[in-house]
Amino acid sequence: MKKKYGLFKVLSILLLLVVVASYCIKGRQGSISYLALGDVFLNYVQSFYYFFDTIIFILVVGGFYGFLNKVPAYKKMVEAISAKISSKEKEKVFIIIMTIVFALLASLTGLNTILLLFVPFVVSIILLLGYDKLVALSTTIGGVLVGYIGGILLTFKDASNQYASSYTTFDKLVGLKSNWSNLFPKILLLVIAVALLIYTILNHIKKNDSEKYNLTKHDNLFIETKEKEKKEKTDKSKKKVLLWPLGIVLGLLLVILVLGYLPWSDLFGIKCFNNFHTWLTGLKIGKYVVFTSLISSSITAFGTWGNLGNFMMAIFFIALFIFILMLIYKVKFEDAMDGFLYGMKKMLPGALTIGLAYCVLVCSYNNGFVETIITNASKSFGDNAIINSLITILGSVLNVDTYYITAGVFTSMVSALPDKANLSVYAIMFQSLYGLVQLVGPTSILLIAGLSYLEVPYKTWLKYIWRFIVELLIIILIVLMIVSLI
Repeated sequence: MKKKYGLFKVLSILLLLVVVASYCIKGRQGSISYLALGDVFLNYVQSFYYFFDTIIFILVVGGFYGFLNKVPAYKKMVEAISAKISSKEKEKVFIIIMTIVFALLASLTGLNTILLLFVPFVVSIILLLGYDKLVALSTTIGGVLVGYIGGILLTFKDASNQYASSYTTFDKLVGLKSNWSNLFPKILLLVIAVALLIYTILNHIKKNDSEKYNLTKHDNLFIETKEKEKKEKTDKSKKKVLLWPLGIVLGLLLVILVLGYLPWSDLFGIKCFNNFHTWLTGLKIGKYVVFTSLISSSITAFGTWGNLGNFMMAIFFIALFIFILMLIYKVKFEDAMDGFLYGMKKMLPGALTIGLAYCVLVCSYNNGFVETIITNASKSFGDNAIINSLITILGSVLNVDTYYITAGVFTSMVSALPDKANLSVYAIMFQSLYGLVQLVGPTSILLIAGLSYLEVPYKTWLKYIWRFIVELLIIILIVLMIVSLI
């Protein structure tokens, strides 16, 4: 039990350090602004309000796979894929391909948390192949986060105006007009990071450290591996189960979510989705507006879903496809709800821990002592890349959300720089170091979700990943040096 809640303890200690810092360092207003323990508790409760959609999305992902466990096609699909690649060479190729796919999707869309929806599916296959949880976690969550480090198209709400609904990038925030200005160093970082991660995974497989870490093979939260009871071995269970409807549903989910959340207009100036939505919502039958009256006025154009509350549309489509799968595979409502609630229950510890990570964010961001550290560091050290790198790492641990790390750390750092000549380098530095911290930081939302889902102790993950983190940090610094000299 102690191992299971190790991450919660680490976050509690981090939160205590934030409280201590508020007593020692001046806040955003230029004076000491104490964080009382009662305020910390209120911030924890409020974090579930501020980041309600993220936490609910993670619970719904757990519920979705709990439901899929009641769909015969899901288990059969996972077992069929596992059986088809059940040879040492094919298994390794599958792990390599999946790592690359997750990294590319994250790099080209920036939809890190959305990609969590497809992590349990791949995890199920890897575990059924006989590999341990560390392999499954680093292939999926690890792949997504290294994709962020070398992210080519990463967008977030404009941090220069908290009321803005437009999206921007780190490059645009430093004045670069093109989305491709830092393309070469990003691709370089992406290729090296993915290659290094694959090497780390394959090296772990070669050493067969699963016994050392005491991680049970074939252990899966949602795919039942126990033998069926005799009463289930009926002619009904031998009926052919169609796999293609489930495959289409999972594929459609990915396509729809990418189309919906990638800000096409802000990123590429593509207006076709907005124009089509305007035309569609204007259709009338008599006095009735068809789309608004019969479907919903809340469904906006592709590319604008992030403005609705980040994950509400994702939750809507997950619910819709659950209903469709219930009809296709004739799953009883009681069974569907039982599976869904079971899955949500499995993700509940992770959701509560994520709430604590967001509490760290709320406490540190509202106080603003990191901005004071940035100002003092700029006055004392000037344009010092090492000091600014350390501040980036500190800020990334305390402000896990992209918007708040940008508003509270990146924009303050850029404003404080006396020399504006290397702003493009700082954009790459900030993105890559922020992504690196998400691979190992206790406040990383994806990491918390992954560790909780697979019940991997945080200490075990650190023992496994620390060498990769050090090597990748060195590579990032070398790439930044090269770019600054060009």
